[in-house]
Amino acid sequence: MNREFEQYRFARIEGRNVTRARLQSQFKDGINDLDELEKAIALELTMEAPCAPWRKSEIEQIGCREGMRLAIHEFFGELRRQIPGADRHRSAG
Repeated sequence: MNREFEQYRFARIEGRNVTRARLQSQFKDGINDLDELEKAIALELTMEAPCAPWRKSEIEQIGCREGMRLAIHEFFGELRRQIPGADRHRSAG
């Protein structure tokens, strides 16, 4: 396997796992407000520090950011279905 691709792949996995763990711990007791979830996601997306600071190369940083976005997308999709009225909130906005 190409070394650069391997670095990217591992960084993507780590970025996904780190971000998902942060979100899961933040919402371990559940969520009742879609705005609260959206604020947490916005905070994750705007964090200055990379999700896996030990990943230094450019390709690793790209992988880490993509893993982070994937985790956010998955987490949002899972929790959104659990929030009462979330679909109405989206269609009204």
